[in-house]
Amino acid sequence: MKRLILSAWLVVAIGLVAPLLARNSSIKSIEINQAIGVQKNGALKFVAGKETVVRALMSGATVVDGGNTSATVTRDGTKVITLAPVASSSTSEVDFVCPSLDACGKWAAGNYVFDVMVNGQKLSTSGTTYRFQERAGVRALALPVKANYGGVIQSVSGDSWKSTWTFTRSVYPVSFDGFTWTMREELDASDASFDLETDAGRLKLWQALVALMPEHCLANKKATGCFDKIIGFIPARPGGFPNGNLQGYTYGNPGNIVVASDEDAAATVAHEIAHNYEIGDAYDGGSFNCTANPVPDSFSGKLFADPSQGTKCTAGRTQLSGVSGTLIPSSQRPYEVSGRGALGDTAEYMGSGGKQAQFWTTQDAYDWLFDKFAPSSGGSSSAAAFRPQAGAATQRLIEFFGTTKPNPQSSSDITLRPWEGFLDDDVVTDTTGTLMIAAINAAGQRVATSALATKFDIPGPKGLPPAHFNSAEFAGAMRFPAGTTKFQILNGSTVVRELPVSANTPVVSGITMSGGTIFNGPTSIRWTGTDGDGDKLFYSIEYNPDVTKSTTDFEPIVTFITGTQWTEDFSKIAGGDHAKLRIIATDGINASYTDSAEFKVPFSAPDVSAKALTQVAAGELTLIATVEDLQDGELPNASIVWTSKKLGEVGRGAELNLKHLQAGADEFTVTATNSGGMKTSKTVSVTVVNTRIR
Repeated sequence: MKRLILSAWLVVAIGLVAPLLARNSSIKSIEINQAIGVQKNGALKFVAGKETVVRALMSGATVVDGGNTSATVTRDGTKVITLAPVASSSTSEVDFVCPSLDACGKWAAGNYVFDVMVNGQKLSTSGTTYRFQERAGVRALALPVKANYGGVIQSVSGDSWKSTWTFTRSVYPVSFDGFTWTMREELDASDASFDLETDAGRLKLWQALVALMPEHCLANKKATGCFDKIIGFIPARPGGFPNGNLQGYTYGNPGNIVVASDEDAAATVAHEIAHNYEIGDAYDGGSFNCTANPVPDSFSGKLFADPSQGTKCTAGRTQLSGVSGTLIPSSQRPYEVSGRGALGDTAEYMGSGGKQAQFWTTQDAYDWLFDKFAPSSGGSSSAAAFRPQAGAATQRLIEFFGTTKPNPQSSSDITLRPWEGFLDDDVVTDTTGTLMIAAINAAGQRVATSALATKFDIPGPKGLPPAHFNSAEFAGAMRFPAGTTKFQILNGSTVVRELPVSANTPVVSGITMSGGTIFNGPTSIRWTGTDGDGDKLFYSIEYNPDVTKSTTDFEPIVTFITGTQWTEDFSKIAGGDHAKLRIIATDGINASYTDSAEFKVPFSAPDVSAKALTQVAAGELTLIATVEDLQDGELPNASIVWTSKKLGEVGRGAELNLKHLQAGADEFTVTATNSGGMKTSKTVSVTVVNTRIR
């Protein structure tokens, strides 16, 4: 009997405390958060299309009454949605998250007003401009590598590398659709020449990755089928396999190698891509750019722009304890919108020596990248080598590739890969510099020039000092005027090397493929190549899954082989009903191509992974699917369907937030269907332990 009386008093006490907390707490401010709540210098830099949380910052702990708590989102004077609060027993930060991007109008560009009510108390952002702006995105090509470690051959195991990109999308100022992650089949780098325990082998793997960039991208990096970054995932650390000191490495943009088995591989992807935008290391001994992302004052390193010089930053930044990285204090309110929510103290992803869960973005890095990602108004979006647009003015260009030593003086200081002449509708203008290439006509006149950009010092592998190389890669595209008889590589007034232009252009013809007109496995491809000058020929093979679509283009399968036969496994590449191969032949300067007849490659099913909290409190659940498709890339939300064993269909889209779930066990299955009708399903089990939604 006494226990019954005590329970009754506890119920009364709880009933009294909740209204008291509600009455004594008021809304101090409204925060709009896309990755970090307190932006640098109080800026309000928001990205159109990026996942967003609306937060009511309270004066004290508050028990939320769901019936009297909401956030209304208005864009350009039109109401978009009224959001319910994320359930919580007692909190000083009341969060409002969209059930899906579509429900919030995909956070389209425009000026927003947020009207928030918590337990009947109201506050509005009216009078302050919250402008969501379009930003440029990042296009990445990712693929696993069959690697050679001093004769030990290993492939990447598991699928964890496939979803490493989602962290970058979360911490970068890019839209939900602004970070594209295209996956390819495994790159076979098992040959002894790719030995990752040697400098030569590491360089060759980097070169093989860079060669996957379509050739027209050197003339126009914004064109269809081009990438900002090509990332090869290797199974383990080189430099002392299997526990070496290299978490990844690069010889320059756009290629980078990342160790797939590292626990913080996702942070490494963000780290390496950020270097392309002049973000420096944030670990002690790294390459620092104190203007972009100042590191802790206690750290010493090298100057990002010139690693021969030492430097320190003096912006007052401090270090996260236990991690060699810049502290992001919880007071700046770092936030993972589609995952963990509010974060505690974390470290900038440009640091090293921490766990994946410890890395996020600083104010500095986010602010710098926001400005760097300002949309560009220039450049064609659909140019393709050898295929200028109908009616467009075209010019003859040549793509050049090579390696040079510092201050080259003789031909032995320059190593060249085959060059390719081609037609394109992009405009390429002449540039000049101390080190450059010049096109020379029969009269000895320079008719076109292109300066060579070389870099011998680059940021070191993650966690290591800057790296110095005794050679540097160069690549680009320049004009190839009619009447050009040779190309010269010049160092000042010194002609370091000459390349004669042959009188005849190679001819490639007679593409044959074994097995009919439908290919879904290893297939032998043969062709014929001839050259009137008797020059040695090099061949590249490109593939377009559907030549009837403007959204697809020819992309490399293999480059610069010398044989006239290749075996390709079509089960590992994008399917299409109107596929073609293109064989390009070059004598090192002059090039031509031929296309195959159309053939069909059956569609592959999407690659799907799914995750959810294994135990869900308060009846709320976030379901996340990672879906990649060789044919369609990112599938639309309508093609990603979630079903519950108990409830049937519960929603559509890559990310789903469910509320008011009943306590108990359930199974949720996501099914992704591509445009070819191919389906893949994955199931996750969930246990709801408490339902406290009001």
